[in-house]
Amino acid sequence: MYNNLCNYLCVSAPKYSNFLKITITYTNTVFCDQWEFTMLALLIITGCMALLVRVAYILYVINCCSHIPLMVAKKTVKTLIVLGSGGHTGEMLKMVATLDPFCYSPRVYVVAATDTISLKRLSQTEEKLKVTNGSGDQFVVEVVPRTREVGQPWVSTAYTALCALIFCISVVARHRPSLILTNGPGTCVPVCYSALLFRVLGICQSRVVFIESLCRVHSSSLSGSLLYRIVDDFIVQWPQLKEKYPRSKYMGRLV
Repeated sequence: MYNNLCNYLCVSAPKYSNFLKITITYTNTVFCDQWEFTMLALLIITGCMALLVRVAYILYVINCCSHIPLMVAKKTVKTLIVLGSGGHTGEMLKMVATLDPFCYSPRVYVVAATDTISLKRLSQTEEKLKVTNGSGDQFVVEVVPRTREVGQPWVSTAYTALCALIFCISVVARHRPSLILTNGPGTCVPVCYSALLFRVLGICQSRVVFIESLCRVHSSSLSGSLLYRIVDDFIVQWPQLKEKYPRSKYMGRLV
C-alpha cells in the first residue's frame, strides 16, 4: 500500500520522482534492517533461555539425583584422575592402588606442568599395579598448566586459571571419561568445570567424585567450596564435615 501511494505521487509529480524513489529505497532498507535485528535478538534471547534451562536441569540432576549409580555401556570405566603436588597426590594414589585396574581402565592422569614429583609417584604406582595384577600399561598422562602457583598473586591467577581451563577442556574433550576422581588440588577446578560444560552441551556425561582431603576436619578446602554444587559425589572423611555440608557423603577414613 505504501509503495502504491509513492508510485502514484511519482506519476502525479514527476519533478519529485527521484526524491520519492530515494525515500522508498531508504525506508525499505531501514525496515528490513530492523526486522533482521529483531529476529537476531529473538534468536539470541531464545538460545540464552534454553541454555539457562539446560544448566538448571543439569544442576538439579547433580544435586538431587546423585544416588543413581554410574551406568556405562562397556565393561570398563574410563577414569580420569587429577593429581596435585604433595599430600594430594599421596592420598589419591593410595586410593588408586585399591581400585580394580581392569575395571577402571584406561586411566587418564592429569598433572600440573611444574609437578614433577607426581609424575614419578604415579609411575611407581602404575608399576606396582602392573606387577601385582598384570594390568599392563592401561594409562596415559596429560600435563596441563598449573591453575595457581604457591604464593602467586590473585590478580594474575585469573589469567593462569583461564589458560588451565582451555587446556582442561581439550583434555576432557579428547578422552571423554566416564568417571573423574579428584581430592582437591587446584588443577581439579578447571577439570570439573570442563566436565560440567560438556555435560550441559550433551557431549560427555562424566560422573565427578570429589574426595575431600583427610587433613580437612572442620572446613572444606577452597576447591571443595568451588565444586560442592557441581560434583555428583562430595565425599568427606570426618563426621564434622558431614554436619557442615549436608549434601556430602561420609564414608570414614579412606587413606
